Amino acid sequence: MRRTFLKVTGSALVAGLIVASGGPAWAATVTQVPAASAGAIGGFAGVDSVSATDGWAVGGNGNGVVQRFNGTRWSIVASPDLLNGGANNWAYLTEVDATSAANAFAVGQSTAASGGEKSAVALRWNGSAWSRQAVPKPAGTDTELTAVKAFSASDAWAVGQTASGGSTFRKTLAMHYNGATWAATPTTSPGTRTNFVTAVDGIATNDMWMAGYSLNLPYGNRIRQSMVQHWNGSAWTQVATPNNGSTYLYDVAAVSATDAWAVGFASTGGAFVIRWNGSAWNTVAAPPLASLNSVAARSGNDVWVAGSDAAGAPALANWNGASWSVTPVPAGGGATVTLSGVAFASSTTEWAVGARQDATTGQSSFIAFRVA
Repeated sequence: MRRTFLKVTGSALVAGLIVASGGPAWAATVTQVPAASAGAIGGFAGVDSVSATDGWAVGGNGNGVVQRFNGTRWSIVASPDLLNGGANNWAYLTEVDATSAANAFAVGQSTAASGGEKSAVALRWNGSAWSRQAVPKPAGTDTELTAVKAFSASDAWAVGQTASGGSTFRKTLAMHYNGATWAATPTTSPGTRTNFVTAVDGIATNDMWMAGYSLNLPYGNRIRQSMVQHWNGSAWTQVATPNNGSTYLYDVAAVSATDAWAVGFASTGGAFVIRWNGSAWNTVAAPPLASLNSVAARSGNDVWVAGSDAAGAPALANWNGASWSVTPVPAGGGATVTLSGVAFASSTTEWAVGARQDATTGQSSFIAFRVA
């Protein structure tokens, strides 16, 4: 669904269709869909869809930005000012998840102008307007939300990390919304130096996964360890996961109780994919890319990932149950495109969103692609 960035360069843009100038053979058609501008900087970080003609994408331009797809284009929808009238100096929305046209959640963080303290942000769409929700934050702590998964208007999860007193040691953070309030639930923080949670997904309120990576002391150590935790309805428990050198997990997607996928990067081997079989996470074949940053799965035979190749050019890849097919996503005019979210638009189409940076001016803008 989301989450980290991959860069795209090269080729031509013709009548909204992205046309590759080289690289792997096309496995899908990628069409750019108009998105609204929001100043000299900006970009999408996450995307979700209710139907083929109703979708949400979030990100920022120094403040939080929300856009909605109406079947033709993406347009800005009014949302709360996360800068608090100037009291904060930076804010961003990282992900959005919708259960219907009348219910969606978005999360992110806002940084105070004085002291730089970070506060987790949660917004909710009620069918007519976005409103900011109260998120508990102990005094003197930094809190950040990176991902969200909603099951209903009264059942949603958000994950991220928290630190106290300006410390660089981050602990994992998981919060649940019960229809009235957000509340933190106990989690495991395996890294003795720091921990990052990048993704959350699940098939039910008692069967959830969150993924990320951790780092152990001493301070000279730079080897990250993959991290996955499972919620069974009463507790979060760390589950053993493979590593291949320094290993990062950037996204997770659940299909069933016996099938889930997590993707990322390993310093030995590049693109990294692990799969849950109901009893253990195992390394499985990855597409021929250097890194994977986002994953969405309809079934065990229809999995989409976003990543970059050995030259740093981004691509999408699809698993059909037997093999991976790769689709490059070049940009026109020598611009750099960063894709940060992948989600399903319908039973046969996908969304990929991110930011486009102009090669001449350095300015960035929101960009969205439909994949079919």
